[in-house]
Amino acid sequence: MLTIYISYKNNQERCNHDRGPLIFGRNPQGLTPRKVLPDLYVSGDHLRIEELAAGKVRIENLSKKVPVNLASGETLQPGMNRELPSPVRLTLGETILQIEETQEAAAEDNLRTIAKPIRPGVTQTIGSFALGETQVSAEMLARWFEALVLVQRASASSGEFFRQTARAVVEMIGLDFGLVLLRRENRWEILARHEADATVESGYSQTVVDRVFQERVTFYQDPSGDSATRSLMGLGAVVAAPVFNENEAVVGIVYGARLRRMGSAGLGIRPLEAQLVQVLAASVGAGLARVQSEADAARRRVQFEQFFSTELARELDRDPNLLEGREREVTILFSDLRGFSRFSERLTPREVCSLAQDIMDRLTERVREFGGTVVAYSGDGMMALWNAPADQPEHALLACRAALSMRAELPKLDLLWKDRLGGTISVGIGLNTGQALVGNTGSKSKFMYGPQGHAVNLASRVEGATKQLGVPILVTETTHARLGGAFATRRLCRARVVGIDGIVALYELHAAETDDAWSRFRDAYQSGLALYEAGQWAAACRTLYPLLGGHDKDFDMPTLALLGRCIECLKGAPKAFDPVYVLGQK
Repeated sequence: MLTIYISYKNNQERCNHDRGPLIFGRNPQGLTPRKVLPDLYVSGDHLRIEELAAGKVRIENLSKKVPVNLASGETLQPGMNRELPSPVRLTLGETILQIEETQEAAAEDNLRTIAKPIRPGVTQTIGSFALGETQVSAEMLARWFEALVLVQRASASSGEFFRQTARAVVEMIGLDFGLVLLRRENRWEILARHEADATVESGYSQTVVDRVFQERVTFYQDPSGDSATRSLMGLGAVVAAPVFNENEAVVGIVYGARLRRMGSAGLGIRPLEAQLVQVLAASVGAGLARVQSEADAARRRVQFEQFFSTELARELDRDPNLLEGREREVTILFSDLRGFSRFSERLTPREVCSLAQDIMDRLTERVREFGGTVVAYSGDGMMALWNAPADQPEHALLACRAALSMRAELPKLDLLWKDRLGGTISVGIGLNTGQALVGNTGSKSKFMYGPQGHAVNLASRVEGATKQLGVPILVTETTHARLGGAFATRRLCRARVVGIDGIVALYELHAAETDDAWSRFRDAYQSGLALYEAGQWAAACRTLYPLLGGHDKDFDMPTLALLGRCIECLKGAPKAFDPVYVLGQK
């Protein structure tokens, strides 16, 4: 049986032929068994080979114009044939053929292994290397370490890293050529090669490569044994060491060979030389792991910085487990631009996009200024949260400061856009504090960090309630309870919101500090609210009506609404009075 190794550009293929003639060429048709080659410089029927007795192979050039070049330097002209001892190495076009009489058992019997290849995360010292009887001088050790440093200094994301590795196989160890192979889509690709001189043609034994891949250990041929003179692919000896990834899968091979030359047929690979090739393979594995780690870190940073501050992004990069889904108390903010559809009618599509971007940029800056995480944008709205992924004990306070700061941005936007909008910009903001499951709410392929649960839905409904109650910022009772009187707030009502079971108390977030005028106004309103809820509607009207005095316009909308409810109750006392507001819109 013959084994033929076919090398074309960076592609390697192995085929076996049992008996009889075999034709190589680009012509797929014919009665004789054939192997089709993709090489454009090869004739339709170019070469015929046939195994003979006594370890010989007959080769015949079938081409009418193109010669066949033998490894010895001879040329087989068109129409000529030769009987040559196996193995035979020749070139037709740009394709190299290595033809061997199959002696797998003899070749494999001469292969030795290093029992424990170096793998990621495993530290070995020079004292554990199988040095055998080789004498190593200090100068030689220095050269080895210098070569290893040069490999490590090259960026593993560049071809230079692999070229340095292949060069080290030759210059550091003294082999005739070195290769770095990487496994991609179930096939081997040569990433780098280095030959000792121009007369050397490099290739690899598929048999050895397959064994390294399957058995996950380094193989080498030592000087002992008669089979060393009949090694694979006509080489004096080969060595191949596996490259492992972080999951300890074989993803590559560092390969080297010492050619069989006159007077050195018995020279193989010594244990120390095989060990050094293994060290180089470990270096390649570490380099690939470093590139993967850097790529993962860069991808995480890009993802994180879409949502988090630079400082928090760095912390998440150090500990990505912070993003794992977990239940925790958070404060959630929803905002929505009022009248955006009306503005869109007055603007060109380009101006609409510019307006939305200008608003979102400014509001996002305010959220991040107070440590918030922007979760998502939806049209002209935004969702943000606090106390995740990192702990923020004062998350409700921070969220309220951000909300007031967002509102303070609006006059600046009005100055920029008033000539084109024909009106003022206003934003409704709703906040709620509660338990939520926080983590990646997107998919494995598209990262989307955020909260899920009842607390999120309630915050969204509270933002919608700002329209009906006529105030820019509303907070729930759970958020209000965590403020400790730090802001000017007013209890507006107890309400039922659409899609949410139960009753929620809603508070207006008015300002960062309380002044005397606001305190008197708030106290009067809340007194009127308490009277209304107690069914004392006339007393409530007397308390609320003075709050409207001195105004011809810009009345306080919650006061008007509450006064209206009191009057309706006075006009026709309800049989089953329920003081809870029903807010029917989202």
